[in-house]
Amino acid sequence: MNTTAVILLVEGARPASSLVPALEGKGYEVLRASNSKEALSQARTHGPALAVVNSTSLHTDGLKICDDLRGALAQLPILLIVRAGLSADSVTCADVILHRPFTLRKLFNRVAQILSADSGEVVQVGRFTLNPESRYLRIDKNEYHLTPMKARLLEVFLRHPGEVLSREFLMKNVWRTDYLGDTRTIEVHIRWLRELIEDDPAHPRHLQTIRGVGYRLNLAPG
Repeated sequence: MNTTAVILLVEGARPASSLVPALEGKGYEVLRASNSKEALSQARTHGPALAVVNSTSLHTDGLKICDDLRGALAQLPILLIVRAGLSADSVTCADVILHRPFTLRKLFNRVAQILSADSGEVVQVGRFTLNPESRYLRIDKNEYHLTPMKARLLEVFLRHPGEVLSREFLMKNVWRTDYLGDTRTIEVHIRWLRELIEDDPAHPRHLQTIRGVGYRLNLAPG
């Protein structure tokens, strides 16, 4: 974690439970704002690494604040905290949606993932953005932290979109072996990836099996 990262926190002037102590306790420098005007002023003056908009402490859903920040600073990552029940599909101005209730650990994980996604090489193909170093995957507005092997397997597919990758190729480039005596390991990990990236894992649209050859990551619509 970058303990010098500056976070802009937008929350009510008198929140029932401020997030400032928790974030500062993790080593972040926190800038406070309680409305859109203050948020824009702080963001333009100090250039934070992340904006956290806690709409549950405001007398608003926070969407206008997110829109204003996005309009003024297009590259600023925004984490929007909302009440349970708000569909993430209806929010286009925030990068990550966090629904209450949540634990502080989950908040810290989301913040660390967003900040780490801006460091190191990122592989972005279609809906998928993967940071191989942090193993952080974003699909649209949903984010996941992958195991090392899942991250390595997905990275190989993302670096070869549309190509048919043989089982031999996957064993050599993911598992670092030429041994093909048992390919069930590949099949199991393919199933796990499908459960993660497919809308209907039983009928995969993206990660397709090419019978007798291997697998292909298809990102074409439809």
